[in-house]
Amino acid sequence: MTPPFATRRNQKTDSAPNVVPVGRLPKNTLARLSVGLSFAENDAALRDDYVYVQTPAISAALNPDSSKFFFVGRRGTGKTALRTYCEREIRHSRVVVPEIFSPSSEIFDLELLASRKRAPFQSLVSAMKRTLIDELLILWAEGNSRADLPEDLAAEMADQCEEQFDERTLKYIADVARTVRYGDDVAIAKLNRPTKTLTDQCKLLAGRNGEYLLLLDSIDDFWDGSDLALIFLTAVIHACLEVSTQIPWARALLLLRENIFDRVRELDAESSRVETSLMGLDWTDGQLLELVERRLNRSLITKFPLGGPTWDAFFEQPEKTRAEIFEYCHQRPRDILIYVSHAIDMANERHHQRIQLEDVDAARRRFSDNRFKDLGDEYAENYPNISRVLSRFYGLGQRFTPGGIESLIRKLLADREVTELCRSWIYDHSTMVLFARLLYNIGFVGVQKPDSPAQFRALGPQETSPPPITDLDEVVIHKCYWDALDLRDVLIRELPEDRDFDDIGVLYDLPGGMDPLGYQEQLELLALRLDSIQLGAPGAADFEAAVGDVIKLCFFRALENVEHRVRDDEGVVVRDWVASNRAQTGFWAVMRDRYDATQVIWECKNYKSLKASDFHQVSYYSGNVAGRLVILAFRGDFQPSYFGHIKRIANANDGMVLPLGIRDLKAFVRQNRKGKISDGLIQDRYDQIVRQIS
Repeated sequence: MTPPFATRRNQKTDSAPNVVPVGRLPKNTLARLSVGLSFAENDAALRDDYVYVQTPAISAALNPDSSKFFFVGRRGTGKTALRTYCEREIRHSRVVVPEIFSPSSEIFDLELLASRKRAPFQSLVSAMKRTLIDELLILWAEGNSRADLPEDLAAEMADQCEEQFDERTLKYIADVARTVRYGDDVAIAKLNRPTKTLTDQCKLLAGRNGEYLLLLDSIDDFWDGSDLALIFLTAVIHACLEVSTQIPWARALLLLRENIFDRVRELDAESSRVETSLMGLDWTDGQLLELVERRLNRSLITKFPLGGPTWDAFFEQPEKTRAEIFEYCHQRPRDILIYVSHAIDMANERHHQRIQLEDVDAARRRFSDNRFKDLGDEYAENYPNISRVLSRFYGLGQRFTPGGIESLIRKLLADREVTELCRSWIYDHSTMVLFARLLYNIGFVGVQKPDSPAQFRALGPQETSPPPITDLDEVVIHKCYWDALDLRDVLIRELPEDRDFDDIGVLYDLPGGMDPLGYQEQLELLALRLDSIQLGAPGAADFEAAVGDVIKLCFFRALENVEHRVRDDEGVVVRDWVASNRAQTGFWAVMRDRYDATQVIWECKNYKSLKASDFHQVSYYSGNVAGRLVILAFRGDFQPSYFGHIKRIANANDGMVLPLGIRDLKAFVRQNRKGKISDGLIQDRYDQIVRQIS
């Protein structure tokens, strides 16, 4: 049980209120029903305690006596829900979204950090540990008097803790890099001393076991996949473990995507130290059923019982519909919610009062298309533009022999688009075993032994390699991709050398009718321009043009009809860029609904620090006609002083000004270069502001 101090006063119960036996649905229930949004950060349902399922991961995160500090799973397995629930339930909690995992320069000799037991890497861990302790001190001081702090902790609060997390962390890292560069062991030992002192004094602070909680999340938003970023993350993992085990009143939990953790596991010979503190985000069929039933029940005043009766009330032929949806979605909760949502839409279009099997069948193609695009986006950081390789399966078979996979690889290596866009990884996976292992690890294929069902990778981090593939085995594509790729029910033993790939059925949105290679070239040039623009008035026009290209190349799926230097009807107010918001889902759709942002205004400032006059200027830009959202692009990093200006504008006209610094702009470009389509980064920026000004 979670002790009273760790949770809010009103605990939720697992039993639904006003539960009644199964009966008929109230009329037009489906027309009013929403099971939530696929983009969990925007999902209003997560504000309702009733929708949460008590999974082992949630229980471990809430339990201050638990030894689980690392929660690892694939996209859509519940990391955001876990974070949100912990924020709601743990009184003293803070979410940290580190932005240090896209380092702009190689400040370390990576060979010096190769050994996890040597002083250079230990000093890096010490730096990461110190910045986590600083964040815990800030959290501790919110409910306690600073006068109770020991001398060194009080000095730390008055100095280092005044800085933002990333600014403080990068400063500590730079200190380590300078010291390590000179190879002075005495200086390195001296550098580590403050962290040890702070740790010892933290043990003296008042606080019950695990009472204060840090949640490190959204690592992939700023993840560039470089070797240095990987070393930084490995150091953070070791720092979280030390903080959680050495400071009795504190825990630091890290929520991480399994594809990123797999890279840490490959690099870190000491990763066995964290294995016992690892928790996968796996789901059982019973938990997934409860998840959907709670969402279906949520809008009803009188709720159906959980454990099957709710599903039976909403679905005709409940056993068939449940088997089809659950088997199709590979145990992933987000996918099941999306599929059910599509089925509800189909039922409403056909004026059905319950969801029928034909509604589920009709929703399958739409779900398959979305799942296929999401897979390429999920692994774009590890394997840039992997969606291009996956698209080459279009129109082929659902099953391959090892020889069929080998012939496919030969054709891929002869495909110029594939070799150009995927050159960073495709040649390293050019054998049948390595290529099949890659496809298995991302969940695209499974391995089927004779007279056995196909085996696919589990969602969590426990299973790291596919079963061995023999000549008698088949490589089977997961059925959730069959419709998107129009796969035939055939076994591919060999692909003719003279047959071209046919990916006409897989559509790619690219701006201005660009081909994939031309699009990549434009993004690469834009990345170079952002690094070379002169600050101030001399480079103002160049920066303005570059921001326009960021809008056109990175947000073209949501923002259209981008226009430069737009004047109002009196010709007085000039807006640098205005784009029409046509988004149907995700962050931009939320902005349109929340701020009536049918048009998104972008203002460009080619300097590092925004002034009060900049916020005063853009406050005139928003209105009820075009909307009340303004994006303020500038060359520096976000400063805490900006919160006051944004809050003033929000209170004055219920508007929002969203500053985006140069690191954000470069991150948007980097993600699109790798084929990643995600609103996560800009969503985090928005969430950070809303939490501070609310």
